[in-house]
This record gives sequence, C-alpha cells and structure tokens, in this order.
Amino acid sequence: MEPELTNIIECLIALAAAFIAYLQHRKATTATAETAHAKQTTEKVLNFFDQTDDTVTAAPPVVPGRSFKMNEETKNWITSDRTPEERESLLRQVAEAEGKRLGVYTISVPSVWYHIEYGIPSGSGGSGKGVAR
Repeated sequence: MEPELTNIIECLIALAAAFIAYLQHRKATTATAETAHAKQTTEKVLNFFDQTDDTVTAAPPVVPGRSFKMNEETKNWITSDRTPEERESLLRQVAEAEGKRLGVYTISVPSVWYHIEYGIPSGSGGSGKGVAR
C-alpha cells in the first residue's frame, strides 16, 4: 500500500475513535448528572417522610408513586358496604387525586367521607358519616 493511503486510513480510524470517545464521555456526563439529580430528589423525599427532621416543611414537588398511591386492600375497605354508585365515585375521586399526585386530599359521597394522607385514610384528618367537614 502507498504511504499516503495508509496515512489517510490511519487518520480516518483515529477520527472514528475520537468520535466514539466523545460520545462515551457525553453519555457518562449525562448519566452522572441524572444520578446526582435523582439522589437529591431521593434525599428530599426521605427527609420529608422523616418524622425526626423538622427542617422540611413542604412536600417535594414530585413524590414517588408508591408513597401516595392507595393499595387495593384500602380501596376495598373504603368502598365496602357502599352502593355501586358511591363505590364508583369514591374510586374515581381517588384516581383523580392520584393522577394529580396529591399526597393529602378528602374524598366523599353523601353517606361517608375520608381524609386521605399518602394513600391511607388518616386518623388525624378523620372520616365520618355524611358530608365532609
């Protein structure tokens, strides 16, 4: 092979290797930034739920789904002994609140109301018969 052709091929290989290295560096930098952001978000959520940490006074803007979604057993409990219309209304209200990622909300039908905190009927917010307070 001629020396010029060999030099051109070597330059193309070096250019391809440099481009691949650039892409790998960019991917690593993005992954590092995403990991740091996820870690900060996780710390905010953990601090919010830590009862001994009184420095956090507001919920983080995004709370993981498992911390505010109502489980099936609780849904069955709050809808037991309800008419089909009331059952459907309560479940729709829960779905709407979860769709908005709300941690604290009240659901009600004419016969009963529940104050829900992070997917659990709250003892402090209450529940009762009739229209919610």
